Amino acid sequence: MNVLIIGATGYLGTSIAEAVVRHGYQVTATARSPHAAETLRARGYAVVDADASNPRSLFGPARASDAIVYCVNVTGADQFAVDTHALTQLVEAAKHSPKRIAYTSGVWIYGSTGDAPAGEDAPHFPATLVARRPELERIVLASAHEGVLATVVRPGIVYGRNGGIPEMFVTSARERGAATIVGDGTNHWPAIHVDDLGELFALALERAPIASIYNAADDSAFTVREIAEAASRGAGKNGATTLLPLEQARAVMGDFAEALALDQRISSAHARAELGWKPNAPSIVEDLERGSYATTQTPAGG
Repeated sequence: MNVLIIGATGYLGTSIAEAVVRHGYQVTATARSPHAAETLRARGYAVVDADASNPRSLFGPARASDAIVYCVNVTGADQFAVDTHALTQLVEAAKHSPKRIAYTSGVWIYGSTGDAPAGEDAPHFPATLVARRPELERIVLASAHEGVLATVVRPGIVYGRNGGIPEMFVTSARERGAATIVGDGTNHWPAIHVDDLGELFALALERAPIASIYNAADDSAFTVREIAEAASRGAGKNGATTLLPLEQARAVMGDFAEALALDQRISSAHARAELGWKPNAPSIVEDLERGSYATTQTPAGG
């Protein structure tokens, strides 16, 4: 199986591509710059000159592949437009010779869930930052009516390899002496190690039925305060944290602050049962305190 990955140089895409190779498949990666192409070739991947912001460039490579993974992290005012046009092109290509297409969404579409873990059928109350993400999911899932093996994966807060959102705690601790928490820190974050997430994608490409949706989170239920304290200890700051009230955070971080303040519990029982997926990485607290983020470790990049 030849898997086209759009976003293979990114934090999530790097791990997904590695998992695909571990499962014995070939990776074709899109590159939008000579530097990205060089990096991807050095990893042993086939490379095509294509970019999500130029959606027509995706059609040919997607049509030539056996499966497609879209894991692009688009930011800015044009985020929804870029993703919409890119996914539309990919779906059209997949229809010509029905194949798998997997889209990376996220659990922020559920909004705050309270104490009851949200399954894939939970209602959507998305944070403003991802308010239109359900529409993107529908573009992909609707293609199932035309024979495409459509899959949506909704990761929790992704950690590991000294990257992702949790790295913000480490940076604030090292630079200002305390890990900065948005809000009061009593909210919960569903977490998933980036390598476990890559494994879920690889399994989904192999086994997922048509029009499938999977949450991706481990069994932990740490509060943000617990996570920040672990990051602070790993940074050599003895667990020191500081609180940034949500309203102040919004003034600096915009809608991202609201998303960070969500209180969520997420169930991934469906992925475990249907795909045989089992997260086995150290917890987010362990990794922040003693693993890839810790002061004694060599940074792995993000």
